[in-house]
Amino acid sequence: MKEEKANDKFQLVDANQIEYNLIHLKQLVFEVTDACNLKCKYCGYADFYQGYDERINKMLPFKKAQLIIDYLHDLWRKNYVKGTSFPISISFYGGEPLLNVPLIKQIISYLESLDFVGKKFFYNMTTNAMLLDKYMDFIVEKEIRLLISLDGDEEGQSYRIDHVGRNSFSRVIHNIKLLQEKYPDYFDKLVQFNAVLHNRNSVEATYRFIKDNFNKSPRIAPLNNSGIKDDKKKEFINTYKNVSESLKQAHNCEALEAEMFISAPDIHQLANYIFFETNNVYNTYNELFLDKSKLTVFPTGTCTPFSKKMFITVNGKIIPCERIDHDFAVGFIHDEYVDLNYEYVADRHNHFIQKYNKQCSVCALYKNCMQCVYQIDDIRTDGTKCLSFCPMKSWNHNATKQLTYLRKHPEAYQRILNEVSIRS
Repeated sequence: MKEEKANDKFQLVDANQIEYNLIHLKQLVFEVTDACNLKCKYCGYADFYQGYDERINKMLPFKKAQLIIDYLHDLWRKNYVKGTSFPISISFYGGEPLLNVPLIKQIISYLESLDFVGKKFFYNMTTNAMLLDKYMDFIVEKEIRLLISLDGDEEGQSYRIDHVGRNSFSRVIHNIKLLQEKYPDYFDKLVQFNAVLHNRNSVEATYRFIKDNFNKSPRIAPLNNSGIKDDKKKEFINTYKNVSESLKQAHNCEALEAEMFISAPDIHQLANYIFFETNNVYNTYNELFLDKSKLTVFPTGTCTPFSKKMFITVNGKIIPCERIDHDFAVGFIHDEYVDLNYEYVADRHNHFIQKYNKQCSVCALYKNCMQCVYQIDDIRTDGTKCLSFCPMKSWNHNATKQLTYLRKHPEAYQRILNEVSIRS
């Protein structure tokens, strides 16, 4: 296939798309501080990784938060359609965000003072729970949805240490139980758990500990394998553990998988296959009138900038996501103004995704790709290759695998349709 024809399959992002994404922004994430009261070995800002700004115990100035809020609020006001209301998540990130609660209070208070322009604010926070006892009253009052980082039992938590090397387990468990006892309804409704899998825990032990103690099904994720320093790769490999392999080692793998359901890798892959490969899923009623086979798509599975979120770093950098390197910033909040050029944002994004056009054009997953190019370590080089390239032979193998799983577990299909929601 000639490259010119291949490129006909794909769209490019333009300034109008960037503006549209900002008008319909779903999540605004503030890195309220880069300070942390823990020193987790595998932290994305620790020794394994590169690509982030230096951590210097800095606090995000309220003025910069206010500037980006005003910038967006003005854009929303200009495009407000009377009678409409859309949710937007305001998220607090770190470091450990509870080290800068004064700023969080300022941001929430300021948001609540603004005129209504069709946006209903909801609040989220990722926390290590070390200061939960001190601030839980405020968190509950503002109905801040919590994602608590906990790697299971005491051994599983042993990489999550404080600055003098003490395991955080006892204090974290005490604080979580205190929250659960004092505010049981809030805890049931708005608290979730995130666990990192590594060589000191397992899927079974971690899931069972959190489920048995708090009646919650945790998200269990492997270590991020992108951006590893060359001199840390051997140590990283020794620390890393695969989620699927760990699950298969469970005492009763099938029962645990059924209980974990969508959090289990095989069922998650099956859901993706059903949603993205069967052509029976419609995100909106409008899609019922479209011939999807004639639609062009963006190369790779990379989100268009700000289609899901905007991340504001403690230094005022504007980045499309907190999961990518800080040098992919596309704008900046200065002391008095926001510098965000939509043409530049679009051109920079197109520069990177177009590197994969040739592979995308012959990839079986080109319409349903989930590869973020910013997670590819050699993205800055001319010879970069997509990590998720899928030839037709591999696609056929995966289709056979998913259909075989469905024949063995026919109940999974109905559960996925009834219990799994699609997030665009």
